Amino acid sequence: MTDQPPTDDPGDVVVVGQRRSEPWQPFPERPTLVRPDPDVAVLPDEETGPLDPCFNPETALDWNADAAAAEALRRMIAAALAQNDPTHNLANREYGAMICQAPNGDLSISSIRWGDPIFDAEGNWVGYESQPSVDVRLSDCGGGTRPLAMIHSHPSTGPNGAIPSRPDASWVAGINNLRGDNLGRIYVVSIGADGSFRIEIYDSSNVEAGSESGVPGPEVNPDGQPCPGVSIG
Repeated sequence: MTDQPPTDDPGDVVVVGQRRSEPWQPFPERPTLVRPDPDVAVLPDEETGPLDPCFNPETALDWNADAAAAEALRRMIAAALAQNDPTHNLANREYGAMICQAPNGDLSISSIRWGDPIFDAEGNWVGYESQPSVDVRLSDCGGGTRPLAMIHSHPSTGPNGAIPSRPDASWVAGINNLRGDNLGRIYVVSIGADGSFRIEIYDSSNVEAGSESGVPGPEVNPDGQPCPGVSIG
């Protein structure tokens, strides 16, 4: 994979959610266009510009779900810091939560959970029979909501740290079976080489390639914000 743009024009790029279209591209932003009538759909052209993803319920769902993943990451970091324990950090434990959807479109994040440390407070490796994990549950979504996504962190660094394992991948099917659609997804967080956090998204279209072949998912804006009027509880 190159970290520089190709010389050939790749053509039109379809923007979904708050995700980079290519590793060298900026994260998408909502257009600043003020429409004459917000209740009338307008097709994009030279005068109106691109459609606001918050205007269409289908595109708004991806936009808001990505914003919820960014907020969940902030809460995972805060939960780790609140423990006042050197073993509590995203480089030493897996943290996770459910992203839940209410009938009115609002999203909420379940309580943050975390797994066992990789190293204890003295820096000694804690033996594992299997890889580190965190016990997030579908039932963590409260009454009146249903699961939309599971987000969890991987202590691994670099882009490959956000690749899902096969157990991770099974979450997509589990959420979809519960929902009765294909909107379920997982977000996987890793730590960048510079100490920043990287969020990648996987759904039914790419989770198999991610878990079996190591194909990275689209990178989500860690500073993403929801559409106006949408609450993330």
